[in-house]
Amino acid sequence: MQNITLTSRQCDTILAALRYYQYYRLQGHPFDPRHDHLIDEIAMRTGEALDLAEVDDLCAGVRGNNHALAAA
Repeated sequence: MQNITLTSRQCDTILAALRYYQYYRLQGHPFDPRHDHLIDEIAMRTGEALDLAEVDDLCAGVRGNNHALAAA
């Protein structure tokens, strides 16, 4: 097991992704983009949502890899 330190924005993104997964995949709700604002609200709870590069870096960090896009 590894421990990582997350910023508030990174934590918001992880929580939003887990809620998205829970709602649409595990609970079997049909995908409906009209409800995506709820996920966006979670992702932006403490500030701006992460951009594409920041999400990629977060995924790499969670997997224990160097942040590929930040280094590029």
